[in-house]
Amino acid sequence: MDIGWNARRGLAGLALVGIGALAAAQTPPDTGALEEVVVTARKRAETLQDTPLTIQAFTGADIEARGAKSLTDLIKYAPGVTFNAGTSRASGNLSIRGMTQLAAPGDTRKDLVTVFIDGVPYVGSLAGIGSDDLERVEVIKGPQSALFGKATFGGAISMITTTPGQEVKGRVSVTAAAYGDRRVSAALEGPIAGDVLAGRVVVDASSFDGFYKNDLGGRLGDSDRRSVSGTLSFTPLEALSIRVRYSDRHDRDGPAAATLIARYADHNCGPFPGFTPRPLAGLPPEITLPLSRTLYCGELRSPGHAGINVATPAQTIAGGLLPFYDHKDLIDHDQGSATADWRFAGGHTLTAIASRQHFNLTGFRDFELAPEDRYQLFYRNRQSQETYELRLTSPAEQRLSWMAGVARLDNTYASLGAFINGTLFGAAAGGPTAAALNLQRSASKTDSVFASLGLKVTDGFDVSVEARRQKDSQTSGVGTPLPFTVETRATLPRVLLRYALSEQTKLYANYAKGNQPTQGYATYFQITPAQQAIAAANGVTALTPEARVNNYELGLKHRSADGRWYLNTSLYYLKWVGRQGTRTVQVDLNGDGIIQTGAAPTGETFNGVPFAAGDSHTTGVEIDGAYRVGEHWTFGGSAAYADGEITKALNEALPLRFFGRTDSPGAEFQGAPKLSGSAYGEYEAAWSSAGTWFVRTDMTYIGKRYDSLLNVAYVPPQFRTHLRAGLRAENWEVTAFVENLFNDRTLESSLYNSDSALDPFFFQLASSEAVLPNKRQVGVTATYRF
Repeated sequence: MDIGWNARRGLAGLALVGIGALAAAQTPPDTGALEEVVVTARKRAETLQDTPLTIQAFTGADIEARGAKSLTDLIKYAPGVTFNAGTSRASGNLSIRGMTQLAAPGDTRKDLVTVFIDGVPYVGSLAGIGSDDLERVEVIKGPQSALFGKATFGGAISMITTTPGQEVKGRVSVTAAAYGDRRVSAALEGPIAGDVLAGRVVVDASSFDGFYKNDLGGRLGDSDRRSVSGTLSFTPLEALSIRVRYSDRHDRDGPAAATLIARYADHNCGPFPGFTPRPLAGLPPEITLPLSRTLYCGELRSPGHAGINVATPAQTIAGGLLPFYDHKDLIDHDQGSATADWRFAGGHTLTAIASRQHFNLTGFRDFELAPEDRYQLFYRNRQSQETYELRLTSPAEQRLSWMAGVARLDNTYASLGAFINGTLFGAAAGGPTAAALNLQRSASKTDSVFASLGLKVTDGFDVSVEARRQKDSQTSGVGTPLPFTVETRATLPRVLLRYALSEQTKLYANYAKGNQPTQGYATYFQITPAQQAIAAANGVTALTPEARVNNYELGLKHRSADGRWYLNTSLYYLKWVGRQGTRTVQVDLNGDGIIQTGAAPTGETFNGVPFAAGDSHTTGVEIDGAYRVGEHWTFGGSAAYADGEITKALNEALPLRFFGRTDSPGAEFQGAPKLSGSAYGEYEAAWSSAGTWFVRTDMTYIGKRYDSLLNVAYVPPQFRTHLRAGLRAENWEVTAFVENLFNDRTLESSLYNSDSALDPFFFQLASSEAVLPNKRQVGVTATYRF
């Protein structure tokens, strides 16, 4: 019986985890226990096992042990949360508990999951968040709106950075790996002014040549990254502590390791009925109307290589239209935050947080991700955010505990996109329309009050009620004569019950509600009434109503009396009503059969159009555990199953285009696997009186993911095994590693897109944008601590 290549690799990986089980059985037990993690998921310190929420926590040691260089590396070890990589590090989206929503690159305001750094929501590309300055990462699943606020519809990822101490210490780490992967990071901390002021500085620099050569010359996926952060911890009084942190990041990425696949020559199913007849302008003469409605159905495989047109038209350079002319992404991000805690009156705490951050992305790439020269794309996204929070918290030890606070979030977002015409356009090649270079601006302002009340009913049973009252204002068309503002007021509650079956075993239940505010679209009002009627018939609307989610959860947490093992599991059901979507819509407003390039209102492309997409529900189970066996062995793993179903899929562009359906119930979300998991095993033993040696393997599994709501093409399950081994001493460590040990060739991700290379005017011929797989990579890391 052939169990399949992925299954054989999985069994081999599991063998690596269990290779010493017999030896471990002969090892006498010791008193060592797994570290008990303290989390702040409810804005107060409590152990992970005592928190009545589904949380997966990673300490700084956990992150280092896995070799995770970034947040997106770490996410693979948190089943139930999936990062679908985009066609550059500036894009990509998080899926949690089977829910997926796409947003513009860098625009985190509409995300289902928000990343917080020291309590401050992060803006911009998630792929660039490093792991060097982290004390802990908490992946909190389910709506977190009651305490964390906006854009935590599906969950929150809370990253807590290291606070400098009074001891002088530091670290230098150097990594060298295949494919020109080089990295240097360093940290230094210690006292500055006695016991009053301490500081910490972290610097990180890396470069990577990329896993792939471009068939048309150059490399794909290369990058250079630089970041620095500094933290000051000021304690002028025993009861008062102030923490100030600033970080600055600069990335330069070359053309992405992504390419167009599942193109017309690969289509193997259809034709489908579709909706109203479409023009065939620009298509090869052999493609008839029925053939234009065919698709690729089945498994999306990596081509193993890519040929991307990276030649900038001479007219573009001669015209001086762009700030640079080679294909790349430039990402700049800076963030400053300050937190003050004042403890008074027997343990009450007043906390104030203020932050400001900026994200800038400027990029130039081949629009088709293919050899053909049709369009190149220049884009710029800018996002700024200010946040303020003030909260008062009672002592946690009281029978009746409480918290009350106020918060404000101000956000501005500006974007532009400009097509650079290729050789298809002859004399017109090389220049974008002037209108396309105008920034499209929007803004949001969110004011909220929040509170929680907890009651210890008995020694083993307690109840907590949390709620946030939120007013959210969204303004699109900022800077135009017709800005459009919509306001949403919402009350977002959460109720939590916890019952201690014993000192080691806790049962919990919770209910939580989340929302996404109403979205408006100012461009709709910037075209004539006659054009509005045509646009509306093609799905361009003025606003999208508020979306809501209700999550019901039941969980059990157990930690053994000796602390050597724990097992946490949860069941949940969530219902998502009024799901919002955004899309790009091309509308032939003047009826000439050709789409006028450029953004509306001067052009005929409507970008970021919000629409009401329908409803869904998901039932799932999640499990997380670890076990320390004897003196030397530790095993652990996590798994998540999310059975999600879209009950309404209203006016989605692809089902309408290919199937003629205005509603497509029963579909699964794109990019959301039903099953995901991770496992690890580590053996450590003394090699001399000076130190220890270790070997560790980590495995990750991401299940089948569809590339669109059509549910016909999919990325097959991805199974990766990573191996690490090395020597540790008091001050130094050397680790050799192999990432993707069995060289799994499954795509990182793939997302439906139109084949603009063969269909350059109406973009309705099907294909998929695929992110090529990370190859097997061998390397070594050396770290010195003092």
